[in-house]
Amino acid sequence: MTRIAFLKKYILKFAIALALLGLIVYMLAHATGFLAGSLYTMPVRTISDRQITAATAYLFRDERVLYAAEGGIMDTLVESGSKVGKNVSVARVYESALAGDELEQAQRVVDDLNRMIRILEQSELSEGTPVSEANEYRAEAKKNYLFIREAITSGSLKALAGLEDTFLILLNRYMTLSGKEVDFSASLAELRAQKESLLGGTYTEIRNGDDGEKRSSGTFYDSSYVDGCEGIFTVSALDALTADSFAQLRQASAETSDAGAAVGKMVYGYSWYLAMELDSTLASRFSVGHAYGFSFPQNEGTAISLTLEKTCEGENGTILVFRSDDTPADFDYYRSQTVEITVDSCEGFYVPESALQTMTDENGTEVIGVYIFENSTVRFRRADILYRGDGYCIVARPEDSALTKFDENDILITSGKDLYDGKVYQ
Repeated sequence: MTRIAFLKKYILKFAIALALLGLIVYMLAHATGFLAGSLYTMPVRTISDRQITAATAYLFRDERVLYAAEGGIMDTLVESGSKVGKNVSVARVYESALAGDELEQAQRVVDDLNRMIRILEQSELSEGTPVSEANEYRAEAKKNYLFIREAITSGSLKALAGLEDTFLILLNRYMTLSGKEVDFSASLAELRAQKESLLGGTYTEIRNGDDGEKRSSGTFYDSSYVDGCEGIFTVSALDALTADSFAQLRQASAETSDAGAAVGKMVYGYSWYLAMELDSTLASRFSVGHAYGFSFPQNEGTAISLTLEKTCEGENGTILVFRSDDTPADFDYYRSQTVEITVDSCEGFYVPESALQTMTDENGTEVIGVYIFENSTVRFRRADILYRGDGYCIVARPEDSALTKFDENDILITSGKDLYDGKVYQ
């Protein structure tokens, strides 16, 4: 085969192969950033960054456990979490011949009856309630139903009981106003009769203030909230807290009492406290009297602001005591739980570490900044760095610092080859 014939036969295949090879080289050069003159850019954006630390916190409150001298079936007269005044009856303990599993079963039945009675009592409407409110109750019931579905889907089962009760109350009110024949009085009489037949006649009255302490109104919690540490993590122990005493409190076991069966407990005052131990270097970033944002993962991420009351130094770290005067709904006051604390936060421009540049100004001083792509030209702009993170930094905005010389939505050059101030791209 002559040379001319060979070329005629294979020239097209060679041309295609060379073109493909060139395309591959071009794409690889772009992918690896080695193509001369290539730029990688991004618009400047504002971000908020929080520095968070986690710790195990211990709860201190002014609490008093209420006891019944003799065990029996407990009939709580007020709902857990309710405010009660001094000398107000919170429960009755009825004598019972039952014991063990039979007593527990009878107690569960009484608790269920009390719940149903409470729902029906709150379902009743006052005289003169206008029919026009029916649609409002229907809308609220629908909203509550969606909350229930959301809680089930997300696995947040803690609040389900309260949501269900509210849903039933709203639905009952809607049915009453919409003309449905609902006889709450008859149902209530039947439920109360069932409870009376289980309880019997002889009981002991339990009141707020029966412990003899000079206390006024407070919040009542039933026996399921009693953890046996009410006499350990006290306000007086908190006042005298040291690193050694805090270590002893954490190792203490829940207390038992000879006073009888725990009916519930009273919590007095609005303030509650959290004490925790942190590394001394980290603890030095907190200031007494300042408020800090707390998140509670075991309470579905509830966010609360607490104020640092005091600190005390120990051999292994620093003890910090925080106070809150807020009592959020559906919040579980576990004796100890993990908390996440916002140590610091800042807001500014997000800048990848690869975009940072150092130049020498006219005075011979090194300054830090970035390259901005403006009108096909590379421009150096100074940056006032607020915070350095892992692979990025946050730069103060020009309205917050006169040192920063670029703005939001400017085109930031994150990487490029042979960059310098004034370089022009055609």
